[in-house]
Amino acid sequence: MLEFLRKKIKKQGGIWKYADFYAEKIEEKNRLMLRDGGTPLVEDADIDEVYGIDHLYFKREDENETGSLKGRSLCYQVSLNKQRGAGALTISTSGNAGIAAAAYARKAGLKLFVFISPDTEKGKVTEMQKYGPVIIRSKRAIRFANYAAAKYRLPNLRPSVDDDSIEGFKSIAFELGDEAGDVDAVFSFVTSGSSFVGMYRGFEAYKRSGKIGKIPEMYAVQSGEISSIAGEFKENGSSIAEEDRVREEGIRAGQLGVKNTKRKKEILEIIGRTCGKGIYVDGHEIGQAAEILRGKGLETSLEGCASFAAFIKVQRERKFKKAVCIFSGKLRGHEDEIDETKICGAESFEEVDGIITHNL
Repeated sequence: MLEFLRKKIKKQGGIWKYADFYAEKIEEKNRLMLRDGGTPLVEDADIDEVYGIDHLYFKREDENETGSLKGRSLCYQVSLNKQRGAGALTISTSGNAGIAAAAYARKAGLKLFVFISPDTEKGKVTEMQKYGPVIIRSKRAIRFANYAAAKYRLPNLRPSVDDDSIEGFKSIAFELGDEAGDVDAVFSFVTSGSSFVGMYRGFEAYKRSGKIGKIPEMYAVQSGEISSIAGEFKENGSSIAEEDRVREEGIRAGQLGVKNTKRKKEILEIIGRTCGKGIYVDGHEIGQAAEILRGKGLETSLEGCASFAAFIKVQRERKFKKAVCIFSGKLRGHEDEIDETKICGAESFEEVDGIITHNL
């Protein structure tokens, strides 16, 4: 039976409950607020018993109002850019960051240009459209967003390039410290690694302040074509083999995520410092983990299921007493149709220029 460890942090707090811990202080008048942060921490007694652990907690980031842990980083980033006087913003996204960016940009009254791939999940695009950003679909979404940011001096909110994104992610570690105390290990899906780095820095800050006694082992979980971190930990130093990839069975966690992150060195240093590891899980393992979770009434994104699958692999040898799996985003449906009349297409710099200048 699922048990909530604590009540949600009050709406008035969110990530701003920890405002004093962020690198650049945001004045109260600039602190944007949606129902992100203060997510539930849950556990299931049967799962604990099956895997021989005192407490396995699931951090329900999929219950953020914007649907993923990206709401924390974009809450801070957009608030910071509002404070700095920005008039418009841009981001390239596989989905979740774009949804959160659009929600906070609307809250701040700022124009937002969102660049997406043609392969972006339909459910994520329809969710983005609810907030009214300018959505530009392109096979070169990342390149064009970088171009627009440079030419028109638009802050680029993409977590893989904006170091300010790390700050909001610290709040996950702060909440875990407040609610669970010292934990042995944290399992989280990694693409760019911004959330991974942010959580580590949060644990570091909380340990220095005396609020926790130790930093947990940090496990970076990857799957599919995302393997730059996990590949460093294959036996005998070998890379992720093709036989690993062919077992995906249609399950593609993190499919549009960053394949080679600029944060790789720092992530590997964090893993080494905490005695963690990079863990690769294939589609079959993710599917099995998802089936177990569904049986307990827990439905989350494939990335969240991957974190649980990685825990299962590691627990066979490590035997933790207290661990956390991060459910990084919600499982989105395809109920609503995309409004194609409000999607701009661009495959040239000239087309990007036309869209930006028309909307600025």
